Amino acid sequence: MPTATAAPSKAGKQQAQQQQAQAAARRPFITGSRVIDKQTYDQTRTLTTSTQRLPTYELDTDGFTAGLYVLVSCTTAGNAATVTFAADGPYNAIDTITFSDTSNNPILGPMNGHDLYIAVKYGGYSFADDQKSSPVYNVTAGAGGTGGSFTFVLLVPIEIVHRDALGALLNKSASAVFKLDITLSNSTTPYGTAPTTPGSVRTRIQQFGWMDPNATDLRGNPVAQQPPALNSVQYWDKQTYTLNAGSVAQRLQTFDGMVRNVIFELRDGTGSRTQGDADFPDPFLLQYETATPIQRVRDIWRHMIGQHWGYTGTVETAGGRDYGTYPETYCRDFGLKPGAESRLGYLPVSAATALRVQGTIQGSGAHTLTCLINYVVPAGGDVRAIAGNR
Repeated sequence: MPTATAAPSKAGKQQAQQQQAQAAARRPFITGSRVIDKQTYDQTRTLTTSTQRLPTYELDTDGFTAGLYVLVSCTTAGNAATVTFAADGPYNAIDTITFSDTSNNPILGPMNGHDLYIAVKYGGYSFADDQKSSPVYNVTAGAGGTGGSFTFVLLVPIEIVHRDALGALLNKSASAVFKLDITLSNSTTPYGTAPTTPGSVRTRIQQFGWMDPNATDLRGNPVAQQPPALNSVQYWDKQTYTLNAGSVAQRLQTFDGMVRNVIFELRDGTGSRTQGDADFPDPFLLQYETATPIQRVRDIWRHMIGQHWGYTGTVETAGGRDYGTYPETYCRDFGLKPGAESRLGYLPVSAATALRVQGTIQGSGAHTLTCLINYVVPAGGDVRAIAGNR
């Protein structure tokens, strides 16, 4: 008689299903892709007494776009003035910069070049985020013939996390393009004392991202054909409030998304960040709905900037913090530095969320509080998608 075959146990079925799922699982997107960059934009203008809008840069279709580098170089000649740079210089040579989606809706900005410098410095995007520490950064002050010349690089961040390419944008359609718009400032804005003759400014853009991945790796294992949670987008929004000295309780504009960073910057009535630094609320309170997660002593905050970002140098120099500028990060839940993130620590908000700044502004008169808010909108509104379904 034939021997009866025992039916598989429940545990055996589960093990078989797990093995099949593992066999069908695709390797991560970056295992089959390669980083790509290209430079196709090059514009030169002589600064004038008016702002100048440069031609719109329509991004090349490169697969999945991760970001843009903007290189700005100003060359002067025949200078006889004792040139000095403004507190926001030379980055404020960019009057406005805006990165827009394929429907012309802003993803980053509009903001000025100094705003973008601050956003990148504290946003957590690379190993060295302070652009003043760049080997190509240069400012030439004084009475020399080239006084007023400068060079800097700014990142336009698109990708959120390079580790797995989260946030890289699908960019394959020549008829639906992403755009970058830049307007140069007038000839005096970057300076305290401007050079004798306005400089010539050359602006170049280098785009970088990920190529379309191979279907399989060298061993034939299938590879994911797109980054995780494709169509998840990070935004940088600039909000500005005029607040009088004294007690303040200002509600911020909110949106539907997950806050990754928020940077507060205070200036006095003359636009001075130095005085804004002295007048900054001490303590500073941030109210989130009915809770108050932040009630922070100003000197402790300055200490934290050195502790978390490593900016322990002299204020306003390479490797130092910035006057009037106080960042709060929600992307430091995976490692020691902002940008080392698991995406589990983002602050969830909606358009109805009550997010308030409270405290007492010192000094006198009107002050300007600028809030640079970096938030992520997950694909399909599914917050678990950007955190590996955790």
